[in-house]
Amino acid sequence: MKSKNILKIMYVFAWLAFIGLCIQTGAIIFSYLVSLNNPEASKNLFGGLNLSEYYNYNITQYSVIVFYKVLLYAVEAYIAFILIKLLKDLDIKNPFNQFVSDLMKNTSISIFVLWIIAMIHNTHIQFIGKKQGFEMELFSSDFVFLAAVIFIFTKIVQRGIELQTENDLTI
Repeated sequence: MKSKNILKIMYVFAWLAFIGLCIQTGAIIFSYLVSLNNPEASKNLFGGLNLSEYYNYNITQYSVIVFYKVLLYAVEAYIAFILIKLLKDLDIKNPFNQFVSDLMKNTSISIFVLWIIAMIHNTHIQFIGKKQGFEMELFSSDFVFLAAVIFIFTKIVQRGIELQTENDLTI
């Protein structure tokens, strides 16, 4: 019974994370659109994000950097959505099934994509920032480790499915 309650609480937190990430993504898009007509808006895009140096340097570079940020938050929202689906349909009595395995695989791939986007963003920011002497705000690059851990768990679940199928055929 405790496991079910914990999963329900996690389900609520996953929804909160998903909604928060969607709001953050939308707010950055909206702020970006406003900043195209009002350069002052680039000083506080969302949550204190100041990209005014990049805006003043080159509007194309500014747009690309904002695109990276939107893409990163959108992928994070997608990962939260996968978690919502997993927690909603998880059968605690029979957790080893293809549905769970597929969602875990999608999560691992999404986190790996998130890491690739973060690395491209960081390289781009560092290149321009060091060249122009701008303040740089880099994304964490720890995603690859998390993706590997989830991929390993996915393989364990897939092996559990194989054993469960063999056991069902034996009986």
